[in-house]
Amino acid sequence: MIHSDALAAAFARFPTLTTDRCLLRAITPADTAALFELESDPQVTRYLGRAPMPSLEATARRIESFRTQFDTRQALQWGVVPRPDGPLIGTCVFWHLRPAHYRAEIGYMLSPAWWGQGVMSEVVAAVLDFGFATMGLHSVDAQIDPANAASRRLLEKLGFVQEAYFREDYFHPVEQRFTDTAIFSLLVSGWRAR
Repeated sequence: MIHSDALAAAFARFPTLTTDRCLLRAITPADTAALFELESDPQVTRYLGRAPMPSLEATARRIESFRTQFDTRQALQWGVVPRPDGPLIGTCVFWHLRPAHYRAEIGYMLSPAWWGQGVMSEVVAAVLDFGFATMGLHSVDAQIDPANAASRRLLEKLGFVQEAYFREDYFHPVEQRFTDTAIFSLLVSGWRAR
């Protein structure tokens, strides 16, 4: 179960994870240009509910916020790089941690050049393994725009089930319209049984 010892272990130093093709590591200032390229791409940010990243300076501030969130045990934001040491091609995060309920939210993004190759399935599976085994999570949720069919397929492939659907609950600042939200979750028992 998630408790202070599990959180202390998870946040003692930034956890580096590996998959067959990728390394998941801390995002550093050296990743500023690559993260800006990723987060300024409208294809990538389309379903994130926020505007594309406006500048390298804003990206640098975002990277600093990742470190602060880690230091204060609010989030674990991994950078995804092809092994052994390629450029940043995506991110995966545990955030909205709710230790009292043994729950966290997961989020992810990937460069369009890597879409459709199963990379994010590997990455999210590694992060889920870490969350359930090391952090002691009981459940993980993901909130997506229901129009994001690729994200829905990824979650369902990994055993997530839709638990809720909120109609027009989010105002998209770029598209200037209300969008729906689908909430998926995965229990540790479902992860272990797959």
